[in-house]
Amino acid sequence: MNFDVGEVLRQAWQITWKYRVLWIIGILFGFFMSTMFLLMFFPFLLPLLIQNSRMDLMPVFIVGFIIAFLLFFLVLYPISVFAQTSATLGILDANQDTEHFSASELIKKSLPFFWRVLGLMLLFAVGMNLIFFITQAIMFLLTIVTLGIAAICMTPIMFLMYPAFYIAIVWMEQAMNGIIIDNMTVTDAAKQGWNLIRNNFMSIALMALVVYFGIGLVTGILIVPIMIPLFVVPFSFMENEPNWTILSISMLCIAVFMPLFAFISGWSLIFTKSAWVLTYLRLTRGLAAQPVLLEAVSP
Repeated sequence: MNFDVGEVLRQAWQITWKYRVLWIIGILFGFFMSTMFLLMFFPFLLPLLIQNSRMDLMPVFIVGFIIAFLLFFLVLYPISVFAQTSATLGILDANQDTEHFSASELIKKSLPFFWRVLGLMLLFAVGMNLIFFITQAIMFLLTIVTLGIAAICMTPIMFLMYPAFYIAIVWMEQAMNGIIIDNMTVTDAAKQGWNLIRNNFMSIALMALVVYFGIGLVTGILIVPIMIPLFVVPFSFMENEPNWTILSISMLCIAVFMPLFAFISGWSLIFTKSAWVLTYLRLTRGLAAQPVLLEAVSP
């Protein structure tokens, strides 16, 4: 099939720029993700809490942090499902030149797909973590048996896990599109997603390289400079008394970083999702099949 990467990226950019209502979904999800940095900041503040609190309160702080950390990841997947599904539905409406739609309407329309998309995301999460754990366990055992030689020999394999990780992400994206666009089951969507990658590997690999490398480059240029002060937080506790200057600068950077991260991650979510939705449509329907009319679905 004739697949034009440039044409898909141009239309993805046009949808992202024209339909700014989609940014609301992305930015809200970005704000939720930015709270993760507050959780990461807490261990650095633990020495300060120890110095200025009664020791019997330390277990309360630690247990509270563990509960907040677990709740974050417990809520992460359901919120991610709503963000991913409603964004996909909004991109499909935009692809049909629908002039008016709201974020609340898209979230309501995403309800029938919730459990299937959640099941798909959990399936891929469990599978990827299982493969990573097995690989690490094998490498650890071989390293012990061979007195460290296996660690050197398996280094290229570890590097190959990075492209495999991105292939898995693309696979999940295309399977998710199968559930939402063609109302498939999780199993059928996963099979079709894999077939799309296998039959159009070079086109999808080029798209993944452009999208993820481009998004990562832009994100890094904008965000990394603001994150640098966060890495110096441990140095503020090297003396007996905390260095309040460093802590104040770090907290100020976090206050600036969170809305910036939310905006950038929200924009990148919509652009990336647009690219993969259009890729799915081109590979399954071609240019002649647009606009795509969604079938009515029931919960």
